[in-house]
Amino acid sequence: MRAMLWLISALIFAVGCSTEQRAVGEREVSIAYLGTLVHYEAVLLKDDISISGRVVATDKMGEIANTVVIADETAGVALQVETSNSDIALPLYSKATVHCSGLYLAREGQRLVIGNRPTAEYSVDRLTDSDIALHTTIDTLLTTPPSALLRTIPDITSSDMLRYVLIDNVEFVEHGKAWFDCDSLGSPLPSLRHITDGRDTLTVVVNDATIYGAEPLPSGTLNCYGIIDSHEGELVLRIINKQAIKQ
Repeated sequence: MRAMLWLISALIFAVGCSTEQRAVGEREVSIAYLGTLVHYEAVLLKDDISISGRVVATDKMGEIANTVVIADETAGVALQVETSNSDIALPLYSKATVHCSGLYLAREGQRLVIGNRPTAEYSVDRLTDSDIALHTTIDTLLTTPPSALLRTIPDITSSDMLRYVLIDNVEFVEHGKAWFDCDSLGSPLPSLRHITDGRDTLTVVVNDATIYGAEPLPSGTLNCYGIIDSHEGELVLRIINKQAIKQ
């Protein structure tokens, strides 16, 4: 009996050491460095590496679909997710660590994306709830927005892709219209709106599932918080958490 107890204790100790070694052996890298590991076609991430950053875009307000964006001080990356409740698994503004080993990394145009082994339909396939639980660690104590990068419209470049930005002193060109358009049956459509600083103009992408999409665009001078995204090869703004705030 004593020998059996010793054996069980030894096995528990061995498992505990193995888990600790994997955690210690994992190397945290920046998202910018992660981007150097892929050109266009998906690559399998085999090394024990991780990235950490703030969750800066989810489907909390319907502004982006099947995507969670995580950004650090260097860049942003889009996790392609299957769930329609991504904000539950990866709450907006929380700190997230992604354990990358076994995931696939690719580029969709200028976007860096991460997910499962690709299929014919996607650059990388979407992560399920169980995949998210396996590959991410979340710190939900952080609930306020991270510091945004202050950008003017002409300053925005591809290096800002999927990063959390503030564009201040702008107004909507189409103020008074709804955030999104609707078809003849009243169904919402993915729509494009525009903000201007009086000289330059930037396109704002509005998802058709945006929960406030039928409301009128705010008027007056605004501070707009969101992520820089890509639409048909053009750099655009995707406002997050309805943060188009009157000054």
